[in-house]
Amino acid sequence: MDAAAIARLLPEIYRGSEPGGAPGSVLDSVLAVMQEMHAPAEVALADLDRLFDPRRAPEALLLHVAAWVGLEPYLDEREAGPSESRRRFAIDSGNLRELTARASDFARLRGTRGTLLTMLEIATGVRGFEIDENPPGEDGRPLAFHFRLRAPLQAQRYRDIVTRIVNREKPAYTTAEILFAGN
Repeated sequence: MDAAAIARLLPEIYRGSEPGGAPGSVLDSVLAVMQEMHAPAEVALADLDRLFDPRRAPEALLLHVAAWVGLEPYLDEREAGPSESRRRFAIDSGNLRELTARASDFARLRGTRGTLLTMLEIATGVRGFEIDENPPGEDGRPLAFHFRLRAPLQAQRYRDIVTRIVNREKPAYTTAEILFAGN
């Protein structure tokens, strides 16, 4: 907000005959200071939507945005090692941005095969997850309300997050097992 706009907000008695006060006057100086004080807030407000957009949010706010949309159970934030200068996530930050952007769709379609497979692929960055529903048990008969997730061997390093996603996103009445195998 510039000094003239601020002056228009002041009571008429303070404004005087000049819109921003006479040049060099006390009012002119106060308005200049007020203009400077408003500048950082105006910069932040001009681009406020960036803070809430998961694809554009600063790295420091990404965890908060993801938590706001229900992804908190997957936000295993770990301290960086000695060679790393900042914190890192169990899920790559680019993948976390995509999960966060699609969180409302995942919530709406929770418990479906497609949602589970898509979440796993985005979280790990690995493709090729498959689900076998009602696989045969040891006696050869189908296991009711059970599924077997076959995960690519490349996803083995993400075992913790894969297990966490499967356990939270599968339908409550089902059981699941996870197998990591090469393709």
